[in-house]
Parts: sequence; C-alpha cells; structure tokens
Amino acid sequence: MDMKNRNYFWGIVFILAAIFVLLNNFGIFRDINLTKILFTILLICFMIKNIPCRNFYGILIPAAIILIIYDDFLHIRMLTPFPVLIAAVFGSIGLSFLFPNQPPFKPDIDFDPGRAPGDHSNESTVHCSISFAGATKYFETDDFCRAYLKCTFGSLKAYFDHAVIRGTSAEIYVENSFGETTLFLPKEWNVTVTATTSFGDIEEIHKAPVPMANAPVVSVRGNISFGDCKIYYI
Repeated sequence: MDMKNRNYFWGIVFILAAIFVLLNNFGIFRDINLTKILFTILLICFMIKNIPCRNFYGILIPAAIILIIYDDFLHIRMLTPFPVLIAAVFGSIGLSFLFPNQPPFKPDIDFDPGRAPGDHSNESTVHCSISFAGATKYFETDDFCRAYLKCTFGSLKAYFDHAVIRGTSAEIYVENSFGETTLFLPKEWNVTVTATTSFGDIEEIHKAPVPMANAPVVSVRGNISFGDCKIYYI
C-alpha cells in the first residue's frame, strides 16, 4: 500500500471512529463497550493492512490481542494473555521462514551471516540477511543501484557513505523484525522513506531540510515490525 492510499485508508478509519464516538453520546451504543469496539476496529484494520505484504507479525499478534480482549466472551481465559501472545510470536516466526517476503528485485549475491562483522562489499546490488546476530556492512561501490537488508532478532549497521550512485536513483529495501537496522547515508542524497511500520519506528537523524540540486533520489522501502530503523545522514 503506497503512502497516498495508506493515508486515505487510515483517514477513513478515524473518521468512522469519530462518528462512532458522537453517536455513542446519544445512547445508541449504550450496551456496547466503546473502547473495546474502537480498539478492535483499529486492530482489524492493522491486520488487513499487513496481509498484502505477508507481514505475519502484524497479522497474528493483533489477532492475539483481540483474543485477549474478548477472552471472557470466548471462554478462553486459560489461554490469555501470555500463552496466546507467545504462540502468536512463534507462529509469526515460523510463517516468516516458510513464506518469506519477496524483495522487489532478485539480488545477485547473498550475504553469508557467518562472515565477520565489518565486511566490505563493492557490489552494485547486494542482499544482506542477519538472524539472531549482529553485523556491520560497508558498501563502497562506485555504481550503487539497490540493496536488500533483512534483520530478524539482531542488529544490522549498514554504511553507504562511500557508495556512489552513477545514475539518478537507487533503492534500499529494509525488512526488520524484532531487531534494529541502522543506515548511514550520505547527506547529499535525496532520500524518500516510504517503509511501513508494524509496532515499529523509523527515525531520520540529521537530514538536510532541502536536498541538493541534481542529487540522486534514493527510495527506502520495506517494513519495520517490532523494532527500529534509524537513518543517519553523514
């Protein structure tokens, strides 16, 4: 879902929530727990948003929270809260391994997680995958085109400050789940961030308010689930 459609989606959701709150003051929903209904609607919308991108963390964990909210009605108190949450986390991990997200391009090389941190790469297209580990990668290519960075239960630092873009654009796809991905990008690049977040956060640090003229456009896309992605401009 692109930024424009996502804004429409959440805009309509919150407008409907506002109407629901106003109607509740007239006693129309006096027998309904307003807070539960609104929270459930938001969780369902959140789940729907994550289905196309196959973000299982953003599907199963909200579903588990809904089960916890209605555990009395469903008579499943013995499963809440921790068993159902733990099952949702493990289920998300398993499904992510079985049905991984497909990157928007086919990387030409694979990154071996067993290689020592601090490894350098001069490839124009790179695939870097980290699981239950930490690593630092330095991309020093003189023809950078795209990067696919995946971090699951780990920490990944990726330096692009010595990468050169010959064309007018490049792309970085970040897939972060229960981890932290840190990007170090040249401050001269014109970076646009359209990555989605699912119980995660994206932070841009020291970004210039106005990009330089004729600066290459770099698109940062992907999904951040239960983790953080920090982008430093150096």
